[in-house]
Amino acid sequence: MDTILINVGMSILIGMIFIICGLILLYKPPKDINGLYGYRTKRSMKNMTLWQEGNKYSAKLLIKYGISIMFLGIIISFIITKVEYALLIIICLMILASIILILTVEKRLKQLENIS
Repeated sequence: MDTILINVGMSILIGMIFIICGLILLYKPPKDINGLYGYRTKRSMKNMTLWQEGNKYSAKLLIKYGISIMFLGIIISFIITKVEYALLIIICLMILASIILILTVEKRLKQLENIS
């Protein structure tokens, strides 16, 4: 039972990190294009419109993916009882969510860029 709680805790922790980052970006977005804070890619830093949309959209996705990671991680923790395997799957979920987030935001920014 302790091992399940470790994985549940990790799922909640990883999900909360995503959610907190998303909330910070959503409610305190960076005002100017910078290299320190915000959704920073070559495309998002091209102009202010792309910068604002990239930060706003990535914030919403971070919150959505954070909630998903928490729930999926908790379910996985109870289904897969071997700690190492469950933890590996939870970490893979986090990496996959990060990759999907970047691809999704970049696709949206590319569409905006083509419209302009």
